[in-house]
Amino acid sequence: MRVLLIGGGGREHAIGLSVVKAGGEIFTISPNRNPGLDRIAKRTILGDENDRDFVLRGAMKVKPDLVLIGPESPLASGVSDILIKNKFDVFAPSSEAARLETSKSFCRNFMTENRLDGNIEAGSFTDSREAERFIRQIDHDFVIKPDGLTGGKGVMVQGVHFNSRDDGVKIVRNYLKSKRDRVLVERKVVGEEFSLQAFVKGKKIYFLPIVQDYKRAYEGDIGPNTGGMGSICFSEKGLPFIEEGTLLKAKSILRQLVSKFSEIYAEYVGPIYGGFISTHDGPKLLEINARLGDPEAINVLSLMENSEMEVAVSMLHSSNPNLEFRNRVNVLRYVVPRGYGSDPSPSEIRIDEEGIMLRGLKLYFASVSRSGNVLKQTRSRSLALLSEGTDLEKATKRFDNIDSLIIGDYSMRNDIGSQGTMRKKKNFMRMIRAGKV
Repeated sequence: MRVLLIGGGGREHAIGLSVVKAGGEIFTISPNRNPGLDRIAKRTILGDENDRDFVLRGAMKVKPDLVLIGPESPLASGVSDILIKNKFDVFAPSSEAARLETSKSFCRNFMTENRLDGNIEAGSFTDSREAERFIRQIDHDFVIKPDGLTGGKGVMVQGVHFNSRDDGVKIVRNYLKSKRDRVLVERKVVGEEFSLQAFVKGKKIYFLPIVQDYKRAYEGDIGPNTGGMGSICFSEKGLPFIEEGTLLKAKSILRQLVSKFSEIYAEYVGPIYGGFISTHDGPKLLEINARLGDPEAINVLSLMENSEMEVAVSMLHSSNPNLEFRNRVNVLRYVVPRGYGSDPSPSEIRIDEEGIMLRGLKLYFASVSRSGNVLKQTRSRSLALLSEGTDLEKATKRFDNIDSLIIGDYSMRNDIGSQGTMRKKKNFMRMIRAGKV
């Protein structure tokens, strides 16, 4: 089966490996030449993945049996629409369905109008004076979110990124003076976040194991938000600090949302993930993403015995896939340029790929170019390292002294998946459930 994969990051490397594992042939359209995808792709077409006509011309040349789209921006640009219109089998949402991600205000209004569970009180504004009046009237801490796509880096949280209402008002004014034409002001909720991903076609939804993404740039969960510094997954056992009842409720919320959306607007097809937070009042939906997460996709696709290709073909042709996952724990840590999340300083790094493999780590290439064993960084994430084990301690131990295998100027969070971090999260959720936070 010929599969056209759009995108060239770490998530797309994982998707490509999943396809090849099941015997598929990969062709890619990407603005960059991903070293990992280069090894497995039959052909890479370099160019703008958001250019509808360019992608269509590429698809006409490849003649794929299936199209998979990794990033969010091609969805927003209507790439899936033009491919669907030209009769390609596309396992990705239309631009209309992707509005659940591309417009946070649309998603909030949709949840409010349909009285869906897990919603968060919010106001949506294009006028800074109206936003200021709203901020002055509310009696709780708040979060500021640009309405559109921000790559996981645009959210500003009171008590973390700013302190006073006056500070928040200034941030909103600056947002609305810039190219962003709408901003959300949401109630701040407190708890532990988790990502619930799924494959969807209409009212059918198949859930993947939950993952926790570490967004903050520095150890101890401090610093600016990033696209994701790493993640942990315990397969179908779930995260040890998220109760089973919370997960069941989150699944119900996501199921309600995709079912109602498909009923009212258009059939939702493809991957989806809900960014949830476990609070004293149950799970709340922070955001919807109309795709698999990065890094979360790497965790789950590595554990999934099936291929995303097999699941997509089955669902597109009205069959019911049987998703199976290995009972393992995995921990992912991203190698990024210094300053990533604020002001990245790309450099060159050298990797001992054989040593990484012998250590038992899986390597996923992201936004880098390669010459021999030298990798040239961009301003985005460089490499994902994934360790799998029967327990967390075995999985994290493989990262010990990793700087002997990756040489150069880079950053990587060493606390992702650590025992100390797990203890803090469990204790924090106990306090949340007891109403002490």
